Amino acid sequence: MKARITIAALFFHCLLFSQEAKIIESFSIPFEPVAASIDRQGFLYFASSDGVIEKYDKKGQLQYHFSPQRKATPSLLEAWQGLRVFVYYQGFQEYLFLNRFLANSERYNLNRFNISQINGIATLSADNNLWLLNTGNLTLSKIDVNSGELLLENILSLSLENKKLNSSFIREYQNLLFISDSKGYILVFDNLGNFVEEINAANNGFFSFSKNWLISSSPEQIVLTDIYSKKTKEVSYANLPYQFVFMENDLLFAISGKRVDILSIN
Repeated sequence: MKARITIAALFFHCLLFSQEAKIIESFSIPFEPVAASIDRQGFLYFASSDGVIEKYDKKGQLQYHFSPQRKATPSLLEAWQGLRVFVYYQGFQEYLFLNRFLANSERYNLNRFNISQINGIATLSADNNLWLLNTGNLTLSKIDVNSGELLLENILSLSLENKKLNSSFIREYQNLLFISDSKGYILVFDNLGNFVEEINAANNGFFSFSKNWLISSSPEQIVLTDIYSKKTKEVSYANLPYQFVFMENDLLFAISGKRVDILSIN
């Protein structure tokens, strides 16, 4: 029995690491972002409550600014493609695309797709279509953004024990789809919309990725979870809780209010 306890303790120790984060630099932006993202080159994107979107480099230098003709609060901002930025407005069930200079397209309404009871969140898929989580009837759909064809649909109530899903963020990464839940875990689906597993990662409704790490945060710490091995790094810090956290190489970019802290975890 003692041997089993020792082996279990060693296994847990191997899965859990704690690190201290050190702030090496900070910069400010002119508003408190309601949505944020990072692209593959490490540029940071922030959206304000009235729809202004700004792009910054890693030193805090403003690159481009976008002001919408019609004010609306973005619910999701996704810039991982780099050449195209996806912006979703849940209140209007609309989305638009920006190029890397933050020049915009027209807005598209989800009603253009022949789907009933639309009430949820959407994001861009890796093959440039749309993932739509419809919380009204608890379905996960993938839609051809050009033709409006329904590519797949999964009724989540058939595979999830939790019949209610209050999600604020959705993201495709490495051929998997990740969806946050208000209960503090992240649901993982394959690229066909089939439920795979839950990841118990402390989160405030937002998460990001770097290599194999899923990055989330709570009022007490930043948590890095390997999406395959489930190995976890807990990063402690002294500042206020962060709303958004991104990772580029060995640096964390953490946003609290109008301040962006750059933290080293070496």
